[in-house]
Amino acid sequence: MGTWGTGISSNDVYEDINYQFFDLYNQGTHVAEITEKLIKDHKDLIESPKDKNNFWITIAKAQWECKALDSKVLNRVQTIIESESDIKIWKELGANQSDLKKRRKVLNTFLLKIQTPKKTAKKRVKKKFRDSIFEKGDCLVFKLSNGDYCGAFVLESEKGTEFGLNLIVTTNIKLTNKPTIEAFENASAHFSMEEKITFKNNELSSRYAPVPQIHWYHSQFYKKADTEFEVIGQLKVSKTFDSSKDYQRFSNWDNMPLYLDSYYSNLEKNKCKGNLTLKKLRKNSWF
Repeated sequence: MGTWGTGISSNDVYEDINYQFFDLYNQGTHVAEITEKLIKDHKDLIESPKDKNNFWITIAKAQWECKALDSKVLNRVQTIIESESDIKIWKELGANQSDLKKRRKVLNTFLLKIQTPKKTAKKRVKKKFRDSIFEKGDCLVFKLSNGDYCGAFVLESEKGTEFGLNLIVTTNIKLTNKPTIEAFENASAHFSMEEKITFKNNELSSRYAPVPQIHWYHSQFYKKADTEFEVIGQLKVSKTFDSSKDYQRFSNWDNMPLYLDSYYSNLEKNKCKGNLTLKKLRKNSWF
């Protein structure tokens, strides 16, 4: 799992475990039950020399926030910090002296903090459920900075979910006049060249490959976007897409025009080949 800083929360383990912990907490689950479930579900982290410390530190912090820090968890974290086993792992991973000093200070401050019970428990927050902004099959148009029209197509729309996501494909439509529904019927996905990193035979390698511009967009961020989208019609979508497994890429609404402005301003440099029609994205293989 990745680490991007010396802080308690500056790693992927913290991000994942903390989210899962408070997702269950906000549903009304007792802290002891949450802890038991996370231990059961994440034996891989607990058995990983690189990740186990971050797992227990995250559990301790979450329990402390809920005013329910278990003495066994506290003792485990105290041993991790006072024995400097975490510092040893950081040394083995190649951390420099400056980062080791910062990490040691962060851990000692954290231990001192959780040894004093929190005055009040973190309030449970009722989860808000949202609907997506656009409907499945909507044909969207928006303008670039030069006034040209581009098109995007809605492949999926979530109803009553935590994030109310839309799955949207940016198309190759670019016209001086507003596109018609016929333009979407014949459109293809827009592609960009992106770096693909692979790990084989203990060596990292990278290459650039064309990737279709298909992303999930959060409904709660739509009102903050500057881009104006207009629905000009609808096309049927037979396929079903799941945000937990399909096209695991997320973006901001304004990124669509920002990316295309950059792409078309230097077309010779950015041009790449890729072929994925909207018809193929819309329809199941047996149609």
